[in-house]
This record gives sequence, structure tokens and C-alpha cells, in this order.
Amino acid sequence: MKRNSIIYQNLTLSITVILNVLLSSPAQAESFENLLKSSLTPAEAEIHNIMGDKQALETARNACSSLQKGNSVQEFSTQAAISLLQIGLTQEQLKTAALYTGKVIATGVTSFCPEYKSNLQELQL
Repeated sequence: MKRNSIIYQNLTLSITVILNVLLSSPAQAESFENLLKSSLTPAEAEIHNIMGDKQALETARNACSSLQKGNSVQEFSTQAAISLLQIGLTQEQLKTAALYTGKVIATGVTSFCPEYKSNLQELQL
């Protein structure tokens, strides 16, 4: 019985995530990109060029999915930071990339799941 409950919860969550992606119009994605790019410092813009629009959008949407699963912004940010270690950035780039990632998450939540905006206080940007 408990296994069925877990399967049901996962299915419900998957459906919710899929619906959110389907309902996220291209206009939202474009708005996200414009908002993000307008908030970046020159050093953060360099990190964005390394990461790319697609990765930024994926990170933003994953942040919303993570929050919908009940994870904290801090937990998701930590996971995102760990992934930055794997792409071979310099120590200075890592500091900038951490700030950049925070902006990606904040802009993504604002654009794609504004119901979680109050959770952004954890980021302390």
C-alpha cells in the first residue's frame, strides 16, 4: 500500500512538472532570458556565455521542480554549485558563477513559479 502511495505521489509530481513545462509559454522563456541578462554584471555575463541560454533555462526550471518537491532553495543551490565544480572553472570564476547561479534561480522562480518567491530570501542575493 505504501509503495502505491509513493508511486502515486511521483506520478502526480511528474504530471505537475510536465503541465508546468507545457504551460510555460515561449514568451515566459524569452522574458526569463531578458530579465536574467539585464541583471548580470559583466563577469556574470561571461559565466552566462560559458553556461549558455539553454543551461540557464534548464537550471531555472529545475529550481521550480525542486521547490515543488519540497526542497529548499538552499538545497537546490548547493546541488547547482556542486555541478559548477565539474565544468573546470577557475577559483575566481567559481565565485562569480555562484552569484550568477543565484540570479538564474531567482529569475527562474520569479518567471516560472512565482508562488515560491518568498523562498528566495534563503539566497540572500
